[in-house]
Amino acid sequence: MPGSGVEAQVVASLRAMNAAGGYSLSLVCTDRGLLVASAGEQPRSEALAALSSLFGDIAARAARDLGLADIDELTLSDVRVGRLVVRPLADGPSPRLFLVVQVPRHRAWRQNTNVVVRSLLAILGPLLTTIHPNK
Repeated sequence: MPGSGVEAQVVASLRAMNAAGGYSLSLVCTDRGLLVASAGEQPRSEALAALSSLFGDIAARAARDLGLADIDELTLSDVRVGRLVVRPLADGPSPRLFLVVQVPRHRAWRQNTNVVVRSLLAILGPLLTTIHPNK
């Protein structure tokens, strides 16, 4: 990520969300599974970033085959561990960015992720328009 200041801001936003929600791990990654920034265990962050690369494919197929064009979240739920929530930060051409949060059982996530998505877009928005000037 260009500029350690931007990365530090993203990590600070993720840490604040983790503290507010009691989450152990959150990250921002690309649609190709590349880790941009994380707050939590590094090896697990890299594995989750790679897994999250499938979100783009799932969303594209859901739009094409099922008419679900505005998917804003994919959640994997495990009855013992909790949830893995993947939310796109912005639509547009590749690379897309995703917020990924590991949510323990019986914890809310929607409001916290809404807040951090807005925060991350404020931080990363200028970079996204540099990459995608038509946005």
